[in-house]
Amino acid sequence: MQADISTVAKRAKLKPRKNPYWTALSGGRGGVSLGYRRSAKSGTWIAKIVVEGNRSENRLGLADDEAQADGALSYRTAAEAALEWSRQQFASLEAGASKATRQPATVEMAVTDYIAARKRKSPSSAKNATSRLTAYVLADQAFAGTRLAKLRASTIETWRDRLPMKTNDPESEGLAASSINRLLNDLRAALNAAAERRRRELPAHLMQEIRIGTRRLQADSGATMMVLTDKQVRSAVAAAEKLELEFGQLVAAAAATGARFSQLAAVKVGDLQVAQARLMIPSSRKGRAGKPRTPIAFPLSSDVVAKLAAATNGRPASAPLFRRWAYRRGKRLEWIRDQLVPWSASSEAQAQWANVAKNAELPAVTTMYALRHSSIVRGLKAGLPVRLVAALHDTSIPMIEKHYAAFIVDATEEIARRAAVSLTYI
Repeated sequence: MQADISTVAKRAKLKPRKNPYWTALSGGRGGVSLGYRRSAKSGTWIAKIVVEGNRSENRLGLADDEAQADGALSYRTAAEAALEWSRQQFASLEAGASKATRQPATVEMAVTDYIAARKRKSPSSAKNATSRLTAYVLADQAFAGTRLAKLRASTIETWRDRLPMKTNDPESEGLAASSINRLLNDLRAALNAAAERRRRELPAHLMQEIRIGTRRLQADSGATMMVLTDKQVRSAVAAAEKLELEFGQLVAAAAATGARFSQLAAVKVGDLQVAQARLMIPSSRKGRAGKPRTPIAFPLSSDVVAKLAAATNGRPASAPLFRRWAYRRGKRLEWIRDQLVPWSASSEAQAQWANVAKNAELPAVTTMYALRHSSIVRGLKAGLPVRLVAALHDTSIPMIEKHYAAFIVDATEEIARRAAVSLTYI
């Protein structure tokens, strides 16, 4: 608890005690503080500094309380002495004079701790983040070795500018803006977690530096948003079912609900409520950890319910609803089906989806995410309120308005036309 020790009168009201009364001079509890230890006869000034989790104190001298000898320090003089002492301590640490100090926190430590935490929480969902952070953060030694205490937004931006970015050249193998933004999201989460965990020893402005440095890149406005017709969606589901029944069930659910792959991978058998003809879809893992959010109840048509119900036969409610076949080497080195396992990463579906797109005669650039775009547009064209479309697809109204504005205009115009007055005489 902070104490006001700035004047003789205020210090005279304090009770004598062994532990000093502290007031922060810089950086709060994790920086420089001035202490006043009051005894029955006199008061003493003490300076304290906390660096990289290590605490150090220094006696500055007697306080200029009543009846003190010449040479006693006033509050202002003691504060200046404490700050000067702290600067010397920092300089000493920078020069490596204190080898007993705990290893300072770096970007590498923050990312490594974040990866370990993600793996403990959900090993399957940590694969993509681990791969991105390892390839583009930990592999960049100059950036990875940066101390968090010295991290600035400009440091992060300089690292980001070194990333291989995709160009308009068809042969370009760099990262697209969306991929860089996913990488920035992972880095921001790692740095924020470290900054919060070590908040007493790191600068108070670090969180602001992280926020500014990891701002999202502007995605290419010319990117194509693939929206499929209902006929194309049905063809894709049929092609997926023909390729593999289990994959067909996953594609059918994606087409019917527009849910993200990660959400569908988290759906349990008990989330399919056949009697109510709906699928309870877990909320996405976006944002910071907090209270679990309510699953989204998405209504399904009877034919979709029948397709998904086939995956629940004889299985416990806690089991993953959607599964894929895992393969193993046969005696003649051929691949044979081994067992059904839960889906974990969207990359596991890329090869099968490529076959589906080809067999359903979809455009070559069509990705499985097109099913989500198509579901959102289908809801807007049906005249559903934007708020409802956003809620069903676990996203925000601003996101819908930004990316699907043209479809909103078409839908609202059609609704408004129904209310238009006719001036033709009957």
